[in-house]
Amino acid sequence: MSIWKYSDQLPSPPSAKHRLTLGEGETPLIASRSIGPSLGLKNLYFKLETVNPSGSFKDRFAAAALSHLLASESKRPICLGTSSGNTGAALAAYSAAAGIPCILAIVDTAPQAKLSQMLAYGAQLIRIRGFGTDAKCTLETVEKLQSLSTQLGTVCQVSAFQFAPLAMAGVQTIAYELAAQLPDGIDHVFAPAGGGGLILAVARGFASMDNQAAVHCVQPEGNDTIATALRTGADQACSCECTTKVSGLQVASVIDGHESLTACRASGGTGHTVDDLTVFDFQRRLVEEEGIFAEPAAAVALAGAAQAMASDELDPDSNIVCLITGSGFKDASSIDRINTDREAPLVESLEEFETIVRAII
Repeated sequence: MSIWKYSDQLPSPPSAKHRLTLGEGETPLIASRSIGPSLGLKNLYFKLETVNPSGSFKDRFAAAALSHLLASESKRPICLGTSSGNTGAALAAYSAAAGIPCILAIVDTAPQAKLSQMLAYGAQLIRIRGFGTDAKCTLETVEKLQSLSTQLGTVCQVSAFQFAPLAMAGVQTIAYELAAQLPDGIDHVFAPAGGGGLILAVARGFASMDNQAAVHCVQPEGNDTIATALRTGADQACSCECTTKVSGLQVASVIDGHESLTACRASGGTGHTVDDLTVFDFQRRLVEEEGIFAEPAAAVALAGAAQAMASDELDPDSNIVCLITGSGFKDASSIDRINTDREAPLVESLEEFETIVRAII
């Protein structure tokens, strides 16, 4: 199980001896048992990227990124990158596997659970105020990292085609897997977007196979850099003041936005914006009704599909895939929100235990 199963479909793959893997990819595609029928969608599927080694689709990026870094045979290999959470966890994990130091510039709103995961892998983290939420600060941070990377003789690891196209090609394997998992065809793929790298990778992956799946960009209303531009026919994405509380999608700068807009439109997809409360509600529904433990960013795709169905933009019989991009363990505060009215009582006797069980049933 590895993205390197598709090495012949990836641009300039590193030689076999440099291909690093922790078993990323080949993630399950699960048919919806509850939410799909409740929305009137007969064939709704969830692509569970939550089961990747560090808990998100970013492991596909990190596997390719570190493999290419190893292939460069740098005299001083170092992983220097940026993250709002999932990219950092993935880079830290694969850097640990490769025996390479990992230094990461982190957005100041990253959840503690993601920071803890990165630190556990041994990464060195530096949080930068305004990074992620302020477009100017974000751009300046990335430019500084690029400059430092050049000086240190390494590659700036930002999960975007604009900065790391060979590493981002690893994310295209999502499309290759989906095509194999639903050989009868996929009509629509809904994916969350921050900087746009994921939707661009998936759209390019399908395009390389001459597949007609429409790739839809779904963004929180508080980080609408691509979605509205895609829907209204604009030819460019635009930076914004980020206000969403959905971690992982707090990317105020355009990054891969222009190219994502073009690729999604060419696939037949459009843009959708959803409010934070709707996202949090679908996160709750995923875990309660489908048994899928996802972070809020992962629920954004489902919120977009539900909105599209409610607006009569989808055929109820079409095959629809929502990318569930990251695990619920990534954002503990959002799980605390779900569990507000729940508790695990401590009892003093088995009689008291029985009394509670009988009251529940």
